[in-house]
Amino acid sequence: MRDLIRLCIAFVLFGSLPLLGADQQPEQKQKRTLGTALVPGPYRSYASLFVDLAGKDEFLVWHEDEVKLYRDLVRRSFQWEYLVAEATGYPLAALSAWMEAEQNARYHQFDVGSDFNLLRSLGAGYQEPWSVSLFLGQLLTYWSMDDEDELVIAARGAAGLVATAGLQQLFDNSIVEAPWTRIEWKVKGEGSAGPRERYWDLKVGHRWYGLAEIPNTLTLTLERGRTDRVRFKWNPEQNNITLLQLQWPTSEISRGFSRILFEYTKFVPVRNILVGLKVGFLYENRKPYDAASGSFANDKEKIWELVIQPQIIL
Repeated sequence: MRDLIRLCIAFVLFGSLPLLGADQQPEQKQKRTLGTALVPGPYRSYASLFVDLAGKDEFLVWHEDEVKLYRDLVRRSFQWEYLVAEATGYPLAALSAWMEAEQNARYHQFDVGSDFNLLRSLGAGYQEPWSVSLFLGQLLTYWSMDDEDELVIAARGAAGLVATAGLQQLFDNSIVEAPWTRIEWKVKGEGSAGPRERYWDLKVGHRWYGLAEIPNTLTLTLERGRTDRVRFKWNPEQNNITLLQLQWPTSEISRGFSRILFEYTKFVPVRNILVGLKVGFLYENRKPYDAASGSFANDKEKIWELVIQPQIIL
């Protein structure tokens, strides 16, 4: 059960791969398994509490085809047997916004040319400086046969409902005091075969911004990763993690996407450690925020931002 807790905490609710591993301390209380995790990282840091609500043995599945893992996750995701409560912070995104507002001269020391700031790019892509969330759903372990006809764990997954909220948001590298809420249904997991690892994440939901100037949106997140800790290949489909986030306005009549985030990370194996670089872009069609006046503009603009973030997977 310890391994189940470790994978649940590490893969159910994190939005980006942590720099450091989790430290869980599961214990038994009234026939309910509890677990905790504290994972610091430059892009995302979080603390989690895991609770096994059903108090049952973990559910195991054996299939010839791994695709059936997704099917079983979807079918069982409405059976809420596991709970994860999490508090999350985005250190570099919050630091970039704070320095531009409070330490403007030091912030501009990271300027590269007239239109690019390295610190802002390191924190780009996040919509809030912190959040709290609650996951309710199901976990599944997928077993398969190895080359020696022995049963091995091929993948683990989680699926269910995630409710996330906060009191602050990020617009144009400024922290805006505004409560927000997001509800999502997700399927997420990971699997490995020796040094080769794979990772997937699918989320569909709705975000309420709590601001008259910003429309509420339908949200879709697709993320897929395939890595190898031994071999390096130039093939763009190997040793990478790719993420696509889309948002459509729902609280106003508008054509097209209001937000698109695309990120691609290429890794190089170095002594069983994956070292990589994430590059991508953020596109938004919304009213810009002016930090000096503390208000949004009257008209929408198309806003582009570059994402550049070094990555390490231990």
